[in-house]
This record gives sequence, C-alpha cells and structure tokens, in this order.
Amino acid sequence: MITSVILLTSEHFAKQLIVLYKAINPNLSTLTINSTKELYAIPRSVLRHSRLISFLSTVIVPSEILSFIKYGAYNFHPAPPSRPGWGAHNFAIFQKDDYFGTTLHQMIEYVDAGPIVGVDTFLIPKDADVEQLSQLVRESLSRLVNNSGQNLIGQKNPLPIMPFTWGSQKYSKKDFIDLTHFKADITKSELDALVKAFGEKGNVAQLRFVMNDEIYFYEPETNSNPGPKVIELWLHKHRFTQKSPTLTLDM
Repeated sequence: MITSVILLTSEHFAKQLIVLYKAINPNLSTLTINSTKELYAIPRSVLRHSRLISFLSTVIVPSEILSFIKYGAYNFHPAPPSRPGWGAHNFAIFQKDDYFGTTLHQMIEYVDAGPIVGVDTFLIPKDADVEQLSQLVRESLSRLVNNSGQNLIGQKNPLPIMPFTWGSQKYSKKDFIDLTHFKADITKSELDALVKAFGEKGNVAQLRFVMNDEIYFYEPETNSNPGPKVIELWLHKHRFTQKSPTLTLDM
C-alpha cells in the first residue's frame, strides 16, 4: 500500500482527494503542492518513497523530478484520450464530437502522452454548449477519481496499462487564443458556433474582435451599473464590450 502521496493540485481539490485517499489508507502521508518551485523543493528522500498525483494542474513535472518518484506519477486529464492538449472540451464542442470523457495516465516528460491507465467516457448531449459539457466533465472526473482510488493508493505496483492511444491532434494555448480572435465581418453562424464552444467564463482568452482599432470582448451578462467607461456593441445578437482603461500619468 502507498504510504506517501504528493498531490499536485490546488488546496481546494487536495482537501477532497485527501478525504477519499485516507479512507483507503488512514495512515497515508500527504503533501500538497502547486508550482514547479515547490516540486524542486521536495527532498529526494521524500520523492523516493512517494507517488505523485496531478489533478487539474497546469504544472509540467520535469523529467528529472519524475525519475526520482519511486512509485510513479499519474495525471487526471479532463478529456478523453482522443483529446490531448489545451481546451479539449471547447474544441470538442466546436468540432461537434459525439462523445467525451476523462483520462488517468502515467506522467512522462511529454504532456498528455504517457500510458493510459483509466478512462471514463460519456455521450455529449445533442446541442450541448461548453458550459453543459464542463459540468459533465466534472461528473466524469468524480467517477474516475473514485474508481481509481483503490489502485492509486491501495497498491505500490504500477497501474495496469489500458489499450487506449492518444489522439494525434494536440491543441496548444496559442491555438486557443488564436481561434478566439475573429474578424468583425464574421457571419452569424460562425459567431454562434464560437460562442457555443468558447463563450464560457474564465477562458484564457475571451472571444474578441477589433473594430476601429478598439478591441471588443464577448460579455453576455449586463452589469446593472456598468459605468461610463464601458461601451456596448451587439454583433449578430451577441453582446460585446469595449472597456476604456483609466490612464494615470506620474508627472
């Protein structure tokens, strides 16, 4: 049984994982980190007696760290094996995938490339948008975490490899940012498709376009008191705003 786990995730998710994993092994020792700097600060003696579990972290574990982790490193990827890379759920909606899911895989020096040891899949409901798919991904991750807990914590041996392979197309953050920037003469059907796939809150880049040298950002929610600095523009019945920054000069 694993006695020491390094959780590469936020404190919020770590608390939930610790409850689950300590139910399997009450004596489990855990360490929560969420940065490359913290990874390098872990003593080699700890790495040599631990298993690393990454959950919704953007931190890439260097190969030199991976080589010290005796019981292996595993990552929960919030997409199926067919969708490695960045913004998988957005591209799945945009390209009209039939199914989606989540993946548990061994970590190697390359991102979303290690042997696959766990998969949870589901059909994407007809006409689902990215917000609906995100909720289904959260439910899928919960199932995968619970179903894999006994193997991750209950045994020291490497998890059995499943007969799945990663998809050949791996989108990057740059691909995401480039696609969410469009021209003002976009057609209604094209804009509707972008909003459906990339219109969720918290994206690395909001949907945006340039008109008269000003950038307009997709902003569907209207603030009851937007203030004089917010300029609205409607494009194909979708609301965009251009926020004028306040400039302060130190003289």
